[in-house]
Amino acid sequence: MRNTNEEQKPARAGAGAEIVCQQAGEEALWQSLKGRMAENLNPKRFLHSLEVADVSVDMGRVFGGDLPKLAIAGLLHDGAKDIGHQDLLRYGEAYALITDPAERLNPSLLHGPVAAWLACHEWGVEDPAILEAIRLHTAGDAGMSKEAGIVFMADLIEDGRNYEGVETLRRLCREDLQAAMIEAIEQTMVYLEHTKKPLHGGTVRCLAWLKKERGMGWKAKSRP
Repeated sequence: MRNTNEEQKPARAGAGAEIVCQQAGEEALWQSLKGRMAENLNPKRFLHSLEVADVSVDMGRVFGGDLPKLAIAGLLHDGAKDIGHQDLLRYGEAYALITDPAERLNPSLLHGPVAAWLACHEWGVEDPAILEAIRLHTAGDAGMSKEAGIVFMADLIEDGRNYEGVETLRRLCREDLQAAMIEAIEQTMVYLEHTKKPLHGGTVRCLAWLKKERGMGWKAKSRP
């Protein structure tokens, strides 16, 4: 996504998101959360989280969106990814976070809901839009906000991603967010069927909703 404008690309991962937070008066929160993610995540996943924060901000400029919220949600989206499956299930059971049978079959699907719970209850984040984007960044759901859709896609297209179909998603993420999400979900469904992994009901609902609501306005803003 960002390599379409290399001359403006920040020199280090997370720099673009950090600048946005500074400009919004949220530098202290950004630095605190960045430090927490550096402690919670392995180095590769921490780098990924910084990249997702940057790409989320870039996409927010393309489609319109609250940039500081996108920066924070991108930074925190994988905050529970390095928690083991049994502990994810324990969080899910203890705090009623399990909403679909697929989450018991593949507890990794709980890392978004658990990260959102941690962000709210332990990391000092209360904004509903940020929490929604964190919670839904893997499975999605019907009616999700534009910011949640942006983080959903930024997670899939940041520069470290390299899989068949990613360039198609990157192109769509410069043009039409809804179309990008539809393509991403359809790719995911093919992958899950091939690997015999469970499909989350939220993903099914999200795809049906997107197809029904095509044209709601999640297209790139016109340029002068």
